[in-house]
Amino acid sequence: MPDGSTTAIVVYHGVSVDEAEAFRFVLSHLPGCRTVTAGTVRGTLTGVGGTETAEVALSEVYDPEIVAVPGGIACHRRTEIADWLRGISPRWMLASSTGSTLLAAADLLRDAPVAGHWLAGPILERYGAHASRVPVIVDGPIITCSGHVTAFRAALVVAEFYGGKELVTRIRADAAAARAGSAPSSTRTVWQRLRYAFLRRDRPPSPVRTPPREPLQDVEILDLGRVTPPQHPRSAHERPPHRDRPPKAP
Repeated sequence: MPDGSTTAIVVYHGVSVDEAEAFRFVLSHLPGCRTVTAGTVRGTLTGVGGTETAEVALSEVYDPEIVAVPGGIACHRRTEIADWLRGISPRWMLASSTGSTLLAAADLLRDAPVAGHWLAGPILERYGAHASRVPVIVDGPIITCSGHVTAFRAALVVAEFYGGKELVTRIRADAAAARAGSAPSSTRTVWQRLRYAFLRRDRPPSPVRTPPREPLQDVEILDLGRVTPPQHPRSAHERPPHRDRPPKAP
């Protein structure tokens, strides 16, 4: 990875804080890469399970190496984010839960099998994508996954591409240590329980931002290998090879 490369975590009002944190925890371990939280404007945004602070605007992120799009409420209607996604050519693009519908709205998933939230199937189909029950799908440079837990695993696919098994092992160890040292959950309000029951069913939130326990176990991954990259208005970067092949030396 070139020094100074940028990983952008996309946030917006209604974003899932847990999913953003899962992406951030893993991707911030990548060597030589700066991780930023980007929104349509700078500032604090209210999300599902807490708040996120956009330290930069999307318009300030010109050439990201990696983009991660967490799910959230009605995110497929965020046309300004969809427009930005269409105009960039990152080496990797990840989406979790309903975040997959935002990629679909940007016309990046047409005719592709897509992992996402269990209620997002009709929206994906509306944009020409095909909902899958596989928890993580690697389709060339685009990785989609079903939610919070699988966001951690999806990000590990990218970590392995840049740092190999050694980096993945270190991230898993850091996750286990962070989980072991986390404080017990405090009492949640009725509204918090209801909104998480809708978005994440039986997985209630933790007010402490730590990686989930489940990602320490393997989950099923469908790897479709290399695909033809989507066409963008400007020239695209070289796309990554199949994830099981080592990257070319710089």
